[in-house]
Amino acid sequence: MRKIILATALAAVTILGGCATLPPGAGQPPQAKIEHRPPGGLRAQPAPAVPASLPPAALALAHDADLAAGRRDWGAAARDLERALNIAPRSALLWQRLAAVRYSQGRYRQVETLAHKSNALAGGDRAIRRINWRMIAAARAALGDRRGAEEAMRHADALKP
Repeated sequence: MRKIILATALAAVTILGGCATLPPGAGQPPQAKIEHRPPGGLRAQPAPAVPASLPPAALALAHDADLAAGRRDWGAAARDLERALNIAPRSALLWQRLAAVRYSQGRYRQVETLAHKSNALAGGDRAIRRINWRMIAAARAALGDRRGAEEAMRHADALKP
């Protein structure tokens, strides 16, 4: 279980670190696809792309946040995501991405709050909720809450497809 929590923590740290953006489609706003690879041969699933259904300004800010995260400029990434959330406050994915940035900044208590907010907005999107529970587990582990981390991993595992 400890290895799973460690792998999850490493995945959360790198969730936005190795950003790769897709080129914009013809007449469509750019969408970002983040792929994270924790060390040790483990391969995490890519984070979902920002949906094109977001307002164009929020979509552009999310794209800017991905670029900032790719440079490991976590402050700029957080600012861009917060601005995007002012425009689209009901986007579970934007809340999730802000939680990932806060994890990279070492703000673990805030990670749990933001991930819970994302879960509340995710509805039936099991993939988003599962990633959120994994981030919560990693944050709890980073804070030394082993039991809480294991509990969060049980929630994540219950959401497996």
